[in-house]
Amino acid sequence: MKFLDGNSDFGTDPLDSKYKVLSGKNFFVLWSSLGIGLLVISAGSFISSSNLTEAIIAIIVGSVVGSILLALAGKIGSDHSIPSIVSMRPAFGLHGSYLLTILNIFQLIGWSTFEITILSKAANIFSNGSVDFYIWSIVFGVVIILFCILGPLKVVKQWLSKFAVWVVYGSTIVMLVSIIISTNGTGSESIINSHSVVSTTTSSNFSFFNSLDLVIAMPLSWLPLVADYNRLAKKSKNAFYGTFIGFSITNCLFYIIGFLLGISDIFAILVAIQTFFYGFFLLVLIVDEVDNVFANIFSSAMSFKNIYNKINYKYLVIFFTGLGVLLANLIPIQQYESFLLIIGALFAPLFAIVLTDYYIIRRGKISVEKFYEKTNRVRVSSFLSFIVGSVTYFILSPISWLQVTDLGISIGSTIPSIAISILVFLVIELLIKKVKLKNEEYSTDNKIE
Repeated sequence: MKFLDGNSDFGTDPLDSKYKVLSGKNFFVLWSSLGIGLLVISAGSFISSSNLTEAIIAIIVGSVVGSILLALAGKIGSDHSIPSIVSMRPAFGLHGSYLLTILNIFQLIGWSTFEITILSKAANIFSNGSVDFYIWSIVFGVVIILFCILGPLKVVKQWLSKFAVWVVYGSTIVMLVSIIISTNGTGSESIINSHSVVSTTTSSNFSFFNSLDLVIAMPLSWLPLVADYNRLAKKSKNAFYGTFIGFSITNCLFYIIGFLLGISDIFAILVAIQTFFYGFFLLVLIVDEVDNVFANIFSSAMSFKNIYNKINYKYLVIFFTGLGVLLANLIPIQQYESFLLIIGALFAPLFAIVLTDYYIIRRGKISVEKFYEKTNRVRVSSFLSFIVGSVTYFILSPISWLQVTDLGISIGSTIPSIAISILVFLVIELLIKKVKLKNEEYSTDNKIE
């Protein structure tokens, strides 16, 4: 094991102290920005509108719970200066992390493709169709590559902290106030009907727990990425609070916007924002959405380097961005959106095990060398628990976390899958510990005899 120095690129090795320069404010800015997205608005439309107070409580509680889990996962990275995929090694083993790497890259490229599609479509709408979709996809591909080559430090300190996030915050508040004024306290139907977008509204009637499950799912989708950026923290404690507060606020705001707007179709949301709130707000969202793609592409490179660390991450981001642009032009978005949501949801039970292992079993006391041990190849207890949690998820939500379960259970799917994963993992680890103690006692007795 070696520490990343000034002559190396970002990879799986622990960072040198010269790279750990981001403050709590920087992480507030970063995760505020990453908590913003058109998908959040779409997801917010599925929350039940039968009770405004209940919906707002679900949004706040879900955002807080999910953001705490996100910040805890990030703290492993900032405690030891390691990326997300390496933080999984003690819980799943070195070779076990390779399987998780493949799964993570698969879903990150999918999300990147999804985001590039959204960006290109939004820009196409903003330009009134004067520039074709495929040209915009290439333009955004070049921008994303430039962002990735600059690296997360410059993106956060120069782009987000000084400009982008504050413009987004201001426009978000204006948009939220505009929606509230337009509804006149009568619910989302009035703004929809008044702008003739009735066909795109959702008729979902989620229970409180279904809604809570939906809101928590959004911060959980960032769990496989968070340590890639939080490893750059000056102080782990400040990174934790910055991540928690930043993501909680914007997740709440955009779920509330989605709930009030009541439009589930992504492309209809783009048209609605262009029509309802003028092109400026659409332009602002386009600017911010680039950060989401940057995060997905950069983390794709970090994940790949878990298998082969010698390749420069700049070559990887060029490859993954090009792949995302190509797929955005080949695959209709409707064919893979639900599939991506299912893939992302697999990381809920996975990180439940990672966090349980780090904070409960090891109590946060682990040396950085443990993350690079080659003797810990595959941890069976973790994979068994992960499988049980994933199966639980799919039983309760056969298609995706946006679907109401056919079994009539109103507790959602993410929370039960996390709970069962933790329970099974702790039980198996307890049984393993008891077997080891008995074997030690047996060996001791034999030596005495």
